Amino acid sequence: MLARGPQLDSAGIGASGRLPHLDALKTVLTVAVIIAHAAMTYGAVGTWIYEEDVLSGVLGAALGALIVGGAPFTLGLFFLIAGMLTTRSLLRVGPGRFLRSRVVRLGIPVVVYALVVWPALHWVIDLVVEDGPRSPIASYRDQFAGSAWQHLGTGPMWFVAILLIATAGWCLWRMARPDPWSRAAPTVIWRAVATMSLATFVIRLQFPIDSAQFLDLHVWLWPQAFVLFVVGALGAEQGWLFVIPVDMRRRLRLSLVIAGATLGAFVVFSDGVDRFAGGWHWQAAGFAAFEGVWSIGVSLLVLDWARRHVPRMSFVMSQIARASYGAFVAQGPVLVAIALALRSAGLPGDVDFVVLATLGVVVSFMVGLGLPTSVNRRVRPRTLRRRR
Repeated sequence: MLARGPQLDSAGIGASGRLPHLDALKTVLTVAVIIAHAAMTYGAVGTWIYEEDVLSGVLGAALGALIVGGAPFTLGLFFLIAGMLTTRSLLRVGPGRFLRSRVVRLGIPVVVYALVVWPALHWVIDLVVEDGPRSPIASYRDQFAGSAWQHLGTGPMWFVAILLIATAGWCLWRMARPDPWSRAAPTVIWRAVATMSLATFVIRLQFPIDSAQFLDLHVWLWPQAFVLFVVGALGAEQGWLFVIPVDMRRRLRLSLVIAGATLGAFVVFSDGVDRFAGGWHWQAAGFAAFEGVWSIGVSLLVLDWARRHVPRMSFVMSQIARASYGAFVAQGPVLVAIALALRSAGLPGDVDFVVLATLGVVVSFMVGLGLPTSVNRRVRPRTLRRRR
């Protein structure tokens, strides 16, 4: 069992032991992901299971810019938070029990999505849009016939699949090495930046940005996910992630300014954007270095801002925050169902997006609140079983 550190008594932990600013960030990030998928549905940059190119040029460009701007750090911030919460859970229940709970909470939804939900959504879309096979059994058989299973997808649950891999790896590491590391915060951060930048460049030699892999596992984003998960776990063990020093915030801001200006110069002097996606190109190397600085810097600054400004949550808001994972799981069927229903409404494309984004967020969280408790439940420590 890991030794309990003083960082768990830091200011900002609610009476229930939860951290309101982490709950708020998870909720906001989940809402942003749902809105992004709604935008992709109607033609914004990105790939989604059901797409119609109906957005106006201005709105499509604006949404595309937001998606492209958020992509280099949104996933990383999710994983930074996950690493922090993993450390807190390991301290309460131990790595073995926590890992078993994660396999159930994360693994089962991924398997159900890959084998049931995503194939079913493909059948529904074919039926409504392309007048495809009316038998779900025939459609399911076609999707798994021959080598078709190699194209099996997980939809938005690719994120959860990567999170399960990261969590399992960290739990196994902590079972083998239970003593927390002692590393200064700047050392952890700059080593993380260097590791992520180099690993991103190497990975994208084989798996460029937006390339397809089995189960949609987004291998080209793994360095960002895994490195920030480890930063979150180490920072929580040592306590500095709960209160980031002022001088560190200044250095991070300066690094972001330099990284942004450098990337802008790269874009100006490059003869195209394709080489930024990966390969033996200086553009790919430069973008990998930018992503290392940007994803870590923005994630840490957003985390610190939320800690200093997000108030303690009301009961209603805390329940909505608890449903964020359920909403993330539910968003695929919810967005597809609403988008297909809007086909016959005859609304302008921009209005379709507003309706889909609004209803998608609301309905996804409503469904998330009603999902089985194993999806939204926290792992409880053994000591809570005792009656006082």
